[in-house]
Amino acid sequence: MSGFYAALEIGTTRTVLAIGEPGQSGRVGVTCLAEIPSTGVRKSQILDINQATQSVRSVLGEIERKQSDAGVSMTVGNAFLVVSGQHVKVSPCSGVAQVKGQRVSQADMVEAAEESRMLALPKDRELLDIEEQDYTLDSLRGISSPKDMAGRVLTLNTLHIHADRNRLDDARTAADGAHLEIREPLFAATCAADAVLEAHERRDGVLVLDLGGGSTGYAAYSDGHLAAAGVIGVGGDHVTNDIAHAFQTTQAQAEALKTASASATIAPGGDERVRLPGSSALMETRTVSRYALCVVVNARLRELLAMVRERLAEADLLQRLHAGVVLTGGGAAMRDFDALVQRELGLDARIGRPIHVDGLSDTIFPASYAAIAGALAYAHRNYEEKPFLSSLFRGLFR
Repeated sequence: MSGFYAALEIGTTRTVLAIGEPGQSGRVGVTCLAEIPSTGVRKSQILDINQATQSVRSVLGEIERKQSDAGVSMTVGNAFLVVSGQHVKVSPCSGVAQVKGQRVSQADMVEAAEESRMLALPKDRELLDIEEQDYTLDSLRGISSPKDMAGRVLTLNTLHIHADRNRLDDARTAADGAHLEIREPLFAATCAADAVLEAHERRDGVLVLDLGGGSTGYAAYSDGHLAAAGVIGVGGDHVTNDIAHAFQTTQAQAEALKTASASATIAPGGDERVRLPGSSALMETRTVSRYALCVVVNARLRELLAMVRERLAEADLLQRLHAGVVLTGGGAAMRDFDALVQRELGLDARIGRPIHVDGLSDTIFPASYAAIAGALAYAHRNYEEKPFLSSLFRGLFR
């Protein structure tokens, strides 16, 4: 059945809304995409509901304008919410079932799965996802499919991804103010992974780093399942702030310097000067040292990668990520960041382009839309028979 899906991201630097439509190949394609600079958001959390509501209202208006220009009259009714920020946490959980017969049955596996979902979260937490890892049968762990194996106690090992309920409610309130219902919140890093990873990479071991403005989410896979995930409170805005402080510039100038002239690595030799963006021709022209600029950027990004390395070491994953690191999010556009990742983590690194969602190849930097593309893929995969948009043009109504 043909349907439409919407995904919304209220990020630190931008608010994005994307519309997806299933294609004849069974894949989902982005048919319309709009983004505007966010207001009222800092470090991936809403600080001003009214400003955030206006951002959602504006991006909705941009979608409707684009659809109207294309001859389509469409009203967005609800959307999946892409969630990031340090308030997202991951907790291991297990479900235990006593094997009824001499060998594990499907009923035993279902019982273990149901038990694993019984984790009682605190009232201020809301579950985003449950990721199954593997099974343990008696003392034997690492089992992918225990059916018909002999044993007495079956354990399903899972990871529960959850977020601060109040932060999610703030996003819902902002969306409600723009007459947009939040269908379901989804974790940005695992959404990005869904968009950019091949199955063999998950088996071989791979890390997805989703670099946003206020934070960096990560999702590490090994043996085909999610092995570790979380959020680190360092993002692209921290780099911008460092530049502004070091060179006494405005935030806009610092962002322009970062984008146009900075590199994640420090090139040896020379001391080229770069002109400060936005300097008035009537004023004395200001320049900064490109070398010094790169030193500032490199220091902050090395700090981020040191924290990533520590998280991977804690999970005993550093030596198991044979497919390397895949970089997504707007921060992945930083010049030579992949080279810095390779040097600091000792792993191959590449920029992640959405490969399971069509329609983004013409965007300037497709990796920056990986999370929202993954949310559309999730909607298509899990709600194919439940369209979420009403399209007057196509005769679909809520």
